[in-house]
Amino acid sequence: MTTEKENTDIFNAELIAEKVSNGVTFRIYNNRIFHVFIPRFHKISKETIEDGYAFLDQHGGGKFFNVYQFSSFSDVEPEIREWAADSSGNHYTHSDAIVIGSLSQKIISDFYLRFNKPVKPTRIFYSLEKAAEWTRAQIVKHQK
Repeated sequence: MTTEKENTDIFNAELIAEKVSNGVTFRIYNNRIFHVFIPRFHKISKETIEDGYAFLDQHGGGKFFNVYQFSSFSDVEPEIREWAADSSGNHYTHSDAIVIGSLSQKIISDFYLRFNKPVKPTRIFYSLEKAAEWTRAQIVKHQK
């Protein structure tokens, strides 16, 4: 799932930049979607966040509509979940769509939503297509 054409069609936008760092793929589209593909068995750490922020800053910075796509057995460190939900921690986000593929990820995601209570619009999905659809709707809402 790394073809530019496939993801461009899903997000209805042009891919303007892509970077792979420590196996994580970061993509920016011209409609302000920031797509992050987390590979199998990878755990998002502070280093991953810093790599993503550097990439965003390199391409103009600002706020994005994030789509985090987790492969099976990939995860997020607990302190990163707390930081992501905090309004004072994450200044790069309009919304977060989180794509998961397993029951264990669903349990962790549900816990994140209930316990950390993110202040930005956040939804969990089992398909990239549904996440992209919701994210495009968030973009429309934001433009009003």
